[in-house]
Amino acid sequence: MKVIKNINNNIAHCLDSKGREVVAFGKGIGFFKANEEIPLERINRTFYNIKDTDYGIIRNIPTVIINTAIYIIDMVSDRLNVTYPSSKAISLADHLQFAIERKDKNIYLEQPILQDMHQLYPEEMRLAEEALKIIKDMTGEKLPRMEAGTLCLHFIADRLEPKEKDHLDTAAITENCTKIIEKDFSISIDRESFNYSRFVTHLDYLIRRLSEDKQIESENQTIFDELKKAYPDSYICSNKIAEYLKEELKKEINDEEVLYLVIHINRLISRVE
Repeated sequence: MKVIKNINNNIAHCLDSKGREVVAFGKGIGFFKANEEIPLERINRTFYNIKDTDYGIIRNIPTVIINTAIYIIDMVSDRLNVTYPSSKAISLADHLQFAIERKDKNIYLEQPILQDMHQLYPEEMRLAEEALKIIKDMTGEKLPRMEAGTLCLHFIADRLEPKEKDHLDTAAITENCTKIIEKDFSISIDRESFNYSRFVTHLDYLIRRLSEDKQIESENQTIFDELKKAYPDSYICSNKIAEYLKEELKKEINDEEVLYLVIHINRLISRVE
């Protein structure tokens, strides 16, 4: 395995024996210099088909979190007998880092819609709750139990089959929502990034909930008011998207759903480089 460049002490961008680019993980392999060969026994894990946007994520997330995400995805793959793309662990690591940041800032969001996950995806929810224990053991970070719901979404996302949405053109609706954000913030959003993928997933679930008259409802009014003040531009943009969705779906959108839009929009724009 020949080094192209180092990402950090334990991760390197390499070429394998067939000349394919790969991200390699292994203790201390980041100390090998460009063009040096890394002995295969030093490499614990490899990832192929890594996008350019992934390198920034890998570089900025602690190795312990990446290793935790790898361990969890391996466990889930084995228990559910499914195969995830190699980028799945990187996506999960990005989510874990964000969840830890929210915890450190004392931002806790109730997610009552995810209570249905116990009935719809009981095995995935059991694994998600087990994953919380693994995260605590491997990183020392104790995430709130409600995070099990979002972990469950990670485990099922790549296996969800598209459902009929009353003939709605969800792709077009999502693209129009994205253009609203781009126009409001004068930015260009990378449609291939993990952050955008998360935003698209959120919109997909939002559209489903609106179509089925099952909006999120909880006691997050205080957080909603705080986010309005903290992120006024994202709040204004969220209202524009809510108004657009109201026109398309003929459904009023409550404050709770707007709150989640604020969070997703703010995260999306804050990661645009």
